[in-house]
Amino acid sequence: MMRILSLLVPVAMLLPPSVTAQSINDVVLKKDGSRVRGVEITEFLITGIKGKRGSDDFELPAHLVKGVEWSELPEEFVAGQGAMSRGDFETAAQFFGAVQSDRALLKADAEFFKIKAAIASVGADTASAGTAASHMQAWIGGNVNHWRTPEALLLQGRAQRLSGAGAAATTTLKALDDRAIRDGFGPVWSARAKYELALTLVSDGKMGEARTAFKSASSAANNALNTSKEDATELQNLKILARVGEGETYVKDKDYKKAASFFRSLANDPSPVLKAVAAAGEGEALFRSAEASKNMNDLRKAQMILARASVLDSASGEASAKANYYLGCCLLALGAEKEGDSFKQRALRYFEIVSSSYPSTRWAGLAKAAAQK
Repeated sequence: MMRILSLLVPVAMLLPPSVTAQSINDVVLKKDGSRVRGVEITEFLITGIKGKRGSDDFELPAHLVKGVEWSELPEEFVAGQGAMSRGDFETAAQFFGAVQSDRALLKADAEFFKIKAAIASVGADTASAGTAASHMQAWIGGNVNHWRTPEALLLQGRAQRLSGAGAAATTTLKALDDRAIRDGFGPVWSARAKYELALTLVSDGKMGEARTAFKSASSAANNALNTSKEDATELQNLKILARVGEGETYVKDKDYKKAASFFRSLANDPSPVLKAVAAAGEGEALFRSAEASKNMNDLRKAQMILARASVLDSASGEASAKANYYLGCCLLALGAEKEGDSFKQRALRYFEIVSSSYPSTRWAGLAKAAAQK
């Protein structure tokens, strides 16, 4: 921590007095891409953001808010944002934790992002996940009716899932789903809660219930598209992730034939994105089956399908991350006899691609673990 802080020079030391003395000039980012400048944010409420813009009162509903750019932002906050964007979540958490400000709302935001970064960095460390879940619960209690409350609940549920506390995660996520309607968070939060709940059921080994939950999440995302136009891109992606999750439950059940069939059926969809995730899912199913049966020919087939998935994924998203991870696994399974003496180095390159290019995906942690073996 001292090494990091020693590299930072307070902004105020670099600016003349006339600049540091100027009035607060926050910027509110809207989901439609526009910015509202010249705001002094004074309140964060469950309904949205309030403040002053010149001599006028200012208010923006929560469902239209994408984020906030604070006036006179501490360099630690800026550094934390940079680390987050690079996927260096541990460093991001350190920077956000070092933020000092006289503005209570800014300090609360820094604390929120510190915990968010900590949750993103836990990997397989269940103890750290449990600590992060407790910290987020404390943040929610200390910032009652904050506009970030829905995301805080979602992250708390995720951290509880990662800590192995499936029952607690289920309670948190169902509460979020209920409040999405009751407290007006919006239908997008219902879809997000349902999807995270499905992941929790997978972690608890409840594949039948998880399949139902994934279908429910897909349906909720579809319904939310009718009213949450500003979240259309995320909701479309969530629908795809829910379909993928449904197929992966068959992989978890070791019903590889059913899994491969499910993903092949997705390939009939005209969407290029679905074609990519379908190939990645079929490749995963074929790899798992071949790994269990030691069928080298099927491993080769899996390689070809996974390579196709990477090519089809023009957006370089979840499908590419999964495909590259399993391409590395295929090389390790085939070994030196089939792939030559450099098979381990080539597998490592695949894992490095996943961890560096797709750090926010669940495959990044698996790739890092595989690379360390």
